[in-house]
Parts: sequence; C-alpha cells; structure tokens
Amino acid sequence: MKIFRCLALSALLAMDVSGATAQVKDGVLIRCGASAGHSFFFKDTAFDSSGIDWEEDGMTNGKIILVKLGDEWDIQFDDFFGSSGYRQDGAKVMMISNNTTLLTVGAFHTNYTDVYTFDFAYKVVAWSTNKIGPVPKVGAYLATCE
Repeated sequence: MKIFRCLALSALLAMDVSGATAQVKDGVLIRCGASAGHSFFFKDTAFDSSGIDWEEDGMTNGKIILVKLGDEWDIQFDDFFGSSGYRQDGAKVMMISNNTTLLTVGAFHTNYTDVYTFDFAYKVVAWSTNKIGPVPKVGAYLATCE
C-alpha cells in the first residue's frame, strides 16, 4: 500500500495550482543524485515473461540535472543507458507549476510521460514515469539534491 501512497503523492505534487510563483533563473537550477523507488512492470515477453508485479527500482548511480535556458526547459540525466536529456530524446519539456519552493516539470514523448517535482527547500526531487516502451512500466521515485 505504501507504493500507492507514493504514486498518489507524486500525482498531487504534479497538480500544484497554488498560483504563487517564484522567479526562476537560467542555467542549471539543481543537481540530484541516485533515485530509489518502486515500479509496476507490465508483462512483456520480450524482456520478462514472469508476469506483472511491483518491484524496487531506481537509478543507483543516476544523476538528474534541471536546466532552464530562456523559455526552454530540459532535464539531463545519467542512468543505466548512459548520459542523455529529454530534449535530446525528442521529448517536449515544460514547466507545469511552481510556487515558492516547489517546481514541477514534465517531459512528454510518444513512449513515456515523466513528471518531476523539485523541492528546493528540502533539496529533493520526487518523480514519476509512465512508459510503454521499451520496458512498459509505471514508477515513482525519490532522489536527494545538492
């Protein structure tokens, strides 16, 4: 049940509509490290024929870097597959909401939707992913930031 609360919390964080906004400067806004969480993996005979289930998941040696240049946003990351960024992958990256300490940014692609809520006061990021390829899953994660 704890994972369901995490997913619900991620959804609530992504829907912050308080109206209070902070000025966001250009450049690297925050750097975060490894992510830990849980994912629900859908049955996919190409990768895992054992069935569907919740599993511990994350990016053990991962990095998440939030970048803003003018009106353009990006999240760059290191994960199992190497270094990349959402814009480099062809995703549309946009700010969804912000207030005095929280900033939510989404990355939207035909194969996934990832939503990140950065907490600048407590230096953490809670994020979720919904992927249909190449490994279909829904996950919720948390990482500490500098």
